[in-house]
Amino acid sequence: MGDKSMATFGQKLRAIRTENNLTQKDLAKIFKVSESAISMYERDEREPSFKFTNEVASRFNVSTDYLLGRTEVENNGETAKISKGVTEFLNAVELSDDEALLKLKGMLLHKGKELSDDALREIISYARYRATQK
Repeated sequence: MGDKSMATFGQKLRAIRTENNLTQKDLAKIFKVSESAISMYERDEREPSFKFTNEVASRFNVSTDYLLGRTEVENNGETAKISKGVTEFLNAVELSDDEALLKLKGMLLHKGKELSDDALREIISYARYRATQK
């Protein structure tokens, strides 16, 4: 307990963001907060709300205990770990069309070939549509 080597919320948030190839601006858009809020969280200059912490945990499949420094175990195995690519895809779908297109370019392949911009736009659009269905 009280181990000084435990990473802070800010360090973990930055690590999660960079692992998912997202900018602070991307995170701000996804979680509907300001870019400066993300920056302050990452520098541990500001404490996140419970709501924000829960949303980050859900979105990136980690436990709130992990984010809050209570454990170094990312998740308790309760939820299946989804592939990094799937997480990146879901994050990109939250961005504007052009930004999503840039993020997904070269990521989605069919028979070893890159998909056209039109095909990517259709996939993004369908993913957004499905996200609204219950």
